[in-house]
Formats: sequence, C-alpha cells, structure tokens
Amino acid sequence: MTRPTLSLRYFTLVGMPVALLLLPVLPLSAFAMQALDDHDMASVAGQSGIAIDITSNDPDGRLISTGSIRYTEYDRDGQGQDYLEIDGLTLRTLITNEQGQVVGVDTITTTINVDAGGNVSIKNRDINTLDLEVGAISLSGRTLIGGARLSVWQFVGDSYLETALLNDIDGVRVALRTVMEAGSGLTYQFDEDGLTFSTDVIFIPATGETAFRSELFLSGSNDELRLEFGDTTGGIEIKNITLLDEQGDPLFGSNNFGDLGYSDIRINTGYLTLAANRDATKDGLQGVINADVNVGTAFYRTGDQRLNLRDVQLRTNGELAYEMDLIDTGFTTGIETRITDIHNLDLIIGAMTLSAGDGSAESLSMGRYAIENLTVEGGVSLGLYTLPGAGSQGMRLDMSMDGSAQFDLTIIDDVVAEGMPQPKLTAEVVMNNVSVAQTFDQTRKGLHIGVIDTSMDMNINAIHMGDGVQQQGQTGRLVMNNVALQPGSYFRIEPLQ
Repeated sequence: MTRPTLSLRYFTLVGMPVALLLLPVLPLSAFAMQALDDHDMASVAGQSGIAIDITSNDPDGRLISTGSIRYTEYDRDGQGQDYLEIDGLTLRTLITNEQGQVVGVDTITTTINVDAGGNVSIKNRDINTLDLEVGAISLSGRTLIGGARLSVWQFVGDSYLETALLNDIDGVRVALRTVMEAGSGLTYQFDEDGLTFSTDVIFIPATGETAFRSELFLSGSNDELRLEFGDTTGGIEIKNITLLDEQGDPLFGSNNFGDLGYSDIRINTGYLTLAANRDATKDGLQGVINADVNVGTAFYRTGDQRLNLRDVQLRTNGELAYEMDLIDTGFTTGIETRITDIHNLDLIIGAMTLSAGDGSAESLSMGRYAIENLTVEGGVSLGLYTLPGAGSQGMRLDMSMDGSAQFDLTIIDDVVAEGMPQPKLTAEVVMNNVSVAQTFDQTRKGLHIGVIDTSMDMNINAIHMGDGVQQQGQTGRLVMNNVALQPGSYFRIEPLQ
C-alpha cells in the first residue's frame, strides 16, 4: 500500500510558534514564586502584558536541544509496536549579517498579553535569525532521510511568530500565526545518501501589504484534534532548487532545477481532523479532509521565463475520510494511508500563460483545464516506504485504486477573435486497475525516479469537440488496455548544462 506524503515544509513554517511557545517558560522555571503586596500590585496596574527577553549563553546560539524524539504507535493488531523517531532537535538564535554569516548570539523578545475578549497572545519578535535542525528521521529503526534544517531564517523588521489562545464560543482554540515582512526568508535542506537537497524560501507580501501572513487553528474535542487553515495573505517563492555535494557545493555549478511559487491563496473551507482509529483491531490514526481552496497564481520559473497557472481551484466537495498507519513487515518500514469517500472532487486551472521571470509581459492564455466530478468507487491506497541500506537508495512511493475512477475532462482554448466563442473539448475518462510503484532518490546525476510497476486501463468516452456553442457531435471513444511502463525503466531530472 502507498501512503500519501504531505509536504511538511509549509506546516513547519506556520507551526513554528508551537515550539517557541515553550520559550517563555524556560526562564520562569529558575525562579521561586513570591507573593505581591498591595504596593507591588499598584506598580503593575494598567499594564497591557509582560515582555520576556531570552538569550542563550551558548557561543553557538543553541537555545533548545533534545535527544531522540520517538512516537510509538500502540499495538492493537498484534503485529508489534511501530515507531517514528527523530534523532534530536536543535534550535539556535543567531545574529547574521547581510551575507548570511553568523556574527553573534541573538536575544528574542516574547510578549504575553490578554485582551479585553479574554484572548491570550504570545508573540516571539525582535528575532534576527533562527536555525532549526532535525536529526535523522527513521521508521521503526530504518532511516527515511538523514536530517533536515531550516537555516538562516531571517526575520526582517517587525516579523513575528504568534501563538494565541482564543476564547471561542465553542471552546478554546489555538491560533498559530506567521507574519513575515518583505525580505524575510530561510534556507530549507534535507540530507540523503551523502547529498543535500537545498532551496531558499522567500516570503512575498500581497500587493499593497507590508508582510506575508498565514495562520492555522487548532481545536479539539473528547476524541479528535482539528486543524483548520486560516487566511493566507501574500505568497511564497521556493528558489534555487539544487543538489549539494558532501562539501556543500552545488553539483551542477550555477545551474539549478528552477524556482516554484504561489500567491493569493483564498481558503473558503480547509480543515483536517486527527483521531485514534475507532476500529479496535487496527493501529494508527483516522480523520477527514475537507478543502475548497483557490490559488491566484502558481508558477514554475527557469532562467528569466515563467510558466503560470492562474486561478487554480481545488474542491473536495465534502469530507474525504482517511486512515494512516505506521508499518514494519520485517523487510521494510513505512507509512500507509487509505483515502475513501472521494466523490465529485474538482481540480481546475483557470488559465495557463507564459511570462518573464517576474510575471510581466504575460502571454495570452493557453487554455483552461479542468478535472471535475472525480469519483473513486473504492478508495486510494498510498504508501511511503524506506528501502534497504539506511536510506542509501532513497524511498519508495506506491499508489493503487480499488475499483474504477472516473472524471469529466474539459479543455477550453482561448478565443480566436473578439466576440467569437471559445473552442472546447470535453470527455468522460474512466480508469481501472491503477497501480503505481516508484522509487525516488537524489543522486550525483540528478533526481532519479525508478519504475517498479506502473499500469492501468483507460477509457476516454463521449469525446466532444466544438466551439462551445455548437458541438460537432460525439467525436468518438478511445480505449487503452494494459497501459504500462516497463519495470526497471527510470526518469532522471537534472538541470540543463
């Protein structure tokens, strides 16, 4: 089975306030509590909150460090206890110069305030630079990746991280907010097989704003945790995607894999829930995912040319159910997930254009593309697995579908001339026996994607073409059985030299 892997980068960025929530507690634990008399109380009357300055006495700026961190899954199926382990965590507070070089140890100011509505705000601000380093990540003793870092995370101006306890009518909710002024950014890296995947992350304020803003909300009931996505204003650019050798030098010189980015996210609905599996015979977690999200622009850039996807919409049109489980067969370890209740899911790209690297000189639209009413009869099984050799061969990703999957495909071209209708193609697509198993590895020659098993049957039914007003009738039907990629084949992705 294959497990979906959620990209953890975004969640790490917005979830950082959780770790920093601990910072104000550290200095307080060193002091005994002391009663205040009336005179003492009078001197603090009218205060809007308190401020705590935190400075590490470590010359390397180390503020928090841990040994290994392990999550062990309770054994309910009699197959043994599986676990996810992180080989330590280190948080450093630093001062860096314009070149990103460390020149000193930073002091973080944490303010704690309660407003008139009973909401508690904990803000970490006046931060120059943070470094967060996570050790090797393993599943039941077998390495998945060799480590990850958020390094040289620079906070420009009045950037801050906030954890707020909200006095909500339905109970207390925790808000996690990230506010990054223009110029703020960080370097994200992870290690595998002696090589490092590296990219720079830049926060971009929305037009007319001074800071990028994003927020998450945590709430809970007796048996589940709910993570809700709040407003995101502005965008993120993921730049200089490259591979580094053991000495930290780019493998491909000045060439890289290009840049990615997004901006102008609007979340009409966005949440997921997390709970223990309610089936007493199963390990793991379960919950639901519900999303109605619009991305104003997503892009891929290489050199000074950019491919833009405008007005991207993702709608689950209801809740998708999932189950997630850590597994250890004795031969491999991994994470397996099953997603069900997939009914009428929509993915729509409003327009595809080309432009200069900064988004200017944009071309006319190359069309609108839509996959709508995607329904999977059974469910989708996803798995992420470690491979032998402690991660030296990368990781394996599997995906399969139970029963058939079907969706409506629509491609609408740009208008030929003003006042003319748009050329249009529609079809009904049905897929059966879908199975995908691939390996992913970063090598000295680039990103290597190996084919283990990729096969499916596909029918493209009720193909219609026309001008959107008068269709030319049913153009036909296309049937493709036993579509497969030869096992052992591979794809290699590397920058142009």
